[in-house]
Amino acid sequence: MQVPVSLDTSRPWFQPTWGRLSLALLLAAAGFLLSQEVALEWYPLNDPAPDITYLEISCAAGVAGNMEIRYDLASDGHRTIDTIRWPVTPTSKAYTYTFPLPDAPIVEMRVAPPPGGRTTISQMRIINRRNDEIRRFTCDLFRAERDILALSPTPAGWEIATAAGASAPSLRIELYSPIIPKGMDHRNLLRCLLSTGYLTLMLWILLLAVLFVFYRPVGWRDLAAHLAFMAAIAFLFALVGNRGLIRNFVHYARFQTPSIPPGPKLEFDLVSSGPSPAQVFWDRGRGINGEDSFRVEHESHHGQQTLRFPLPSGPFKALRFDPRDNPGTVLIRGIRLVDAGQRTLAVLPLDSLHPLRDIARIEAGPNGLLVETTPTGGDPITEFNAPAMELINRTLSQPFPP
Repeated sequence: MQVPVSLDTSRPWFQPTWGRLSLALLLAAAGFLLSQEVALEWYPLNDPAPDITYLEISCAAGVAGNMEIRYDLASDGHRTIDTIRWPVTPTSKAYTYTFPLPDAPIVEMRVAPPPGGRTTISQMRIINRRNDEIRRFTCDLFRAERDILALSPTPAGWEIATAAGASAPSLRIELYSPIIPKGMDHRNLLRCLLSTGYLTLMLWILLLAVLFVFYRPVGWRDLAAHLAFMAAIAFLFALVGNRGLIRNFVHYARFQTPSIPPGPKLEFDLVSSGPSPAQVFWDRGRGINGEDSFRVEHESHHGQQTLRFPLPSGPFKALRFDPRDNPGTVLIRGIRLVDAGQRTLAVLPLDSLHPLRDIARIEAGPNGLLVETTPTGGDPITEFNAPAMELINRTLSQPFPP
């Protein structure tokens, strides 16, 4: 026999009141104060824009184990969740790994190679979705911290030797300025709005489903009151569900970027055949002369090194690079313009240089741009071509990023 179900519309506990809404508000406030180590994102961005950042690293390990990249977000210290970890096996070939980074200011980074072996890194950089280089890390930016036996340049990059039985070998990367993704605050705000709105809708549907099982509204005004009441409760507890996301948005938006002076530098990643000075000359209307130049020494090894040349403010009529002052070869692997915070402003193509004097051969190959001087040449000279000068002047004419 079927028993009829009677819906009692007079039960007072189904009626929306300010007291019940205040109680829900207090419960939601208490829930919002609870910690949430991992921020939940209920509705991710469909198109997060091309400015989100990725970490790209090319490396080869000599022993099996785990490779780790640890980062500190907005001076929160190192947390377990802020770690990129992946397994590696012994190989002589470098493999490239790409990992997404959070939309947050990164103020510190550490590399933890597997213990008891040697790890070779051929390149490590920060890029965006367009593959534009945001930051490049070179060997001289690494600082050994714990259980590191040696940090040695190699022709293809640099090698890290760790102690056998080490529990946590690590190296710190000198950043000079925080890594802050462009448009970070806008995307984090959209995440908060979309995730909170989505969770509100889901909770509202569930609350209405439970309500209409036990209660039948009387008239349109009663229905509207219950719909609004359940929507308010759903919204309050959607804020609780997104409390980690909301806190992170506020915390990252309040991060104060340190002031960085506008000091551009021209950098060359190269392998030199032997010790020698290198010099960059610039012409800002006075011609090429010794006063408008900067001179550095090649390091006395045959591994990859980075030469840095501070530049004055542009524009420039010409830029000249003297790779050495004695016979030999230089293999240039990269040329870029950076600011005082080591942020990449522009990456110059390797064919930006053309020979002027005492250059026997200048040839681009798969490993870089080989510059060979004449056997008797004591003053080899190369110069940046017109497209490269246009790129440099255009980059320096734009406002430096904050």
